[in-house]
Amino acid sequence: MRFLAAAILAGHAIVHGVMWALPYSEAARSDLPMDPSHSWLIGDARGLGLGLALAATAAFLVVAGAVLADASWWAPAAIVASALSGLLLGLFFGPWWLVGAAIDAAIVAVAWRSLG
Repeated sequence: MRFLAAAILAGHAIVHGVMWALPYSEAARSDLPMDPSHSWLIGDARGLGLGLALAATAAFLVVAGAVLADASWWAPAAIVASALSGLLLGLFFGPWWLVGAAIDAAIVAVAWRSLG
């Protein structure tokens, strides 16, 4: 079960990195339903989005490793990683990010339960 949990966390991490690190041309933007370089709240913010995405990616990869190692601190780290992801998804919100937000919520719920 630890391997499955670590794989889900690593997959979630990789999606964050890929979605914000890909180069988006004007042609690609017109074909995609989302623009990860434009925040509904603060406008064009490619650098901020990329920075938050890379931080969330790194945090989720660390959590995946902690789960594999059965480290006692994985749950608080997972909550922090999900908070970073939630901030990113909130700032760059679009309907496509609802799946990611649901995954973040599930990770927080599992981590919170394991603390108690």
